[in-house]
Amino acid sequence: MENTNLSEMIRDDQPQVFEESNLDLPTEVAPIEESVDEPVEEVPQVEAIPIAPLNIWFEANSAAFDNVSQVKVAIRGVDPNKTLIMAVMDGQGEVDGNPSRDLQVFKNADAQPVLAIPASEMQIYNNGFRLIYPYADNIAIKGYGVRTGLICVFCNIIAGQMVPYKVVKVKKKDSVVEVVRTSAEEVSDKLAQQADLEALQLLYKQSSKAISEMTTNSSVVSWLLTRQSEVTDINHHLQIDNVIIDILS
Repeated sequence: MENTNLSEMIRDDQPQVFEESNLDLPTEVAPIEESVDEPVEEVPQVEAIPIAPLNIWFEANSAAFDNVSQVKVAIRGVDPNKTLIMAVMDGQGEVDGNPSRDLQVFKNADAQPVLAIPASEMQIYNNGFRLIYPYADNIAIKGYGVRTGLICVFCNIIAGQMVPYKVVKVKKKDSVVEVVRTSAEEVSDKLAQQADLEALQLLYKQSSKAISEMTTNSSVVSWLLTRQSEVTDINHHLQIDNVIIDILS
């Protein structure tokens, strides 16, 4: 009897099991996560100038030049979309009452890069061409068109002179050229300094003939820029630009 009662008591004390479907449980609410605004990384703005092919650029800008004009002729076997023919004043007098001109042919003008902004001057040489781009109040860019692409020389305009400070090479596959700026005030300070005439003669041997005329960097730069205006070879132009950059560095 005692054993029976004990077993019944044990049975009575067993926990009851209920089905979950029969329970009235509160609906679980997902915890609300606080949104945290992640900092947006700012992409620095790059000052750049787009590139355009010479043939399209010249078509739109040639009217600005008195010394260069486009010659449109149909020549069998010549693709007019790729070949650009220019009539360039050669300074050799007149022909039939008009300034004498020489014909210059630019093959693959559709692949020759230039800056896609207006230029104030264009000079044609046997080994390429030079464009002068007024860019800002105190910045101008010399663009040298060469066989391998475009060479840009950034210049500060100081006392009416284009003083070069950076050379940037642009390849034919490039779509833009980044603008390089420097302090015009710092360049002006360097121009006022005494010139290292020994270093100048090592950099540009032709300067030895006029070395007595130079004292400051400003007088050196003026002489070099005058010399540059007299030469018609792009390599010589670039040599003078680099000499000026070296003596003012």
